[in-house]
Amino acid sequence: MDTVPFVESFRSINNAYLKLIDSLSALRSLSSVSSTFSSDSELLEKALSVLVENQDLERCSIYLLEEERLVNAAGMDWDDLIRLDGRSRGKVSSGVVFALGEGVVGLAAQSGQLQHCQDCEQDPRFQSRCGSGKERMATTSAKVVGSIISVPIQNGQEILGVLNVSHPHVNFFDTGHERSLVIFSNVLSQLLVNNRLLHHMDEQVKERTRQLEKALEDADELRQRYERLSSVDDLTQLHNRRFFFPESRAALARCIRHGEPFSVLLIDVDHFKVINDNFGHASGDVVLRKVAGLIREQLREGDILARFGGEEFILALPNTGMDGTKILAERIRKVIKAVKWQIDGHFPSVTVSIGLSELNERSGEDTQKLLDHLIMEADQALYFGKQHGRDQCQSHADIACKLNPPNS
Repeated sequence: MDTVPFVESFRSINNAYLKLIDSLSALRSLSSVSSTFSSDSELLEKALSVLVENQDLERCSIYLLEEERLVNAAGMDWDDLIRLDGRSRGKVSSGVVFALGEGVVGLAAQSGQLQHCQDCEQDPRFQSRCGSGKERMATTSAKVVGSIISVPIQNGQEILGVLNVSHPHVNFFDTGHERSLVIFSNVLSQLLVNNRLLHHMDEQVKERTRQLEKALEDADELRQRYERLSSVDDLTQLHNRRFFFPESRAALARCIRHGEPFSVLLIDVDHFKVINDNFGHASGDVVLRKVAGLIREQLREGDILARFGGEEFILALPNTGMDGTKILAERIRKVIKAVKWQIDGHFPSVTVSIGLSELNERSGEDTQKLLDHLIMEADQALYFGKQHGRDQCQSHADIACKLNPPNS
């Protein structure tokens, strides 16, 4: 009995079985590939390495469709895979680009159908479309090309690119290769779509994060602006009461804790109503802005200045006793009096009266009560100065006996 046919059948079935195992291994490896790569090229390089490892291929490459052109995005052959240093793995061909319908690659993308050249040298699709030189370079890096399969990579009806595989032998690929490569291309298409979706979502998240960060920055800027506006006097650009009281209470508490002196100045522009009545409120505003600027120029670090209301200004002086407070008050009074004012052709004299008070030991009282008491004493001294000629500085300690004379 002739056993040759049986042997040949066995070999054929065995080869088919081995090819099936290789194809299934390639699909299994590809399906386990993560779709969280930093770029399409990185994903495609991994997919090609899986294909080369599990299939008897000389070379494979992938072209992605970009603006009606097929651009080589990744390429690999067996030499790339086994090269130990790995430096050229995933290398792409030298800028090879196909138009739709150009060469086997372009035909696969244009038609959406697999293109199989069993004998490239004799197949007009390989030669007549673009010349053998270009397609040789695109498929096999100047090596002999026997057969080629180009499989469109598509998502539904959308063409994403083309998977191109080649072998130096003619008639190397069969229908089994075609079927496995179509399935491989479908799986690769889903991975590519998922990877792009993830990157798109990532970009959307980043953009949304940037927008939220910008919104938070804008909101914080608005909050700070509101806080500045709510604590700054529009006319003089000095702080107002809203700022003065909490800052002064905190400074007063520190001075009490460390046993340091603390003083308060109340400054009032003399005869300010006369300025408004004679020259108008706009001129009065000019005077207030100028006086505010002159006072600010005399401040030291740590002094707390605010517009107290109308033509009144208040100064809290941490770590400053009455001697230093008197020197500062007198300097402020003189610098304001020295200004040569000119309003509507007139030359008015602008002076200020200043009342001073100093912290005395008042244990058991909270800082708000102490601050209110200091302001009250400074106001009494200011009122005394206005009653006795204006354009002067008076301290509450100096006039205490006059304000509260002892019983005779």
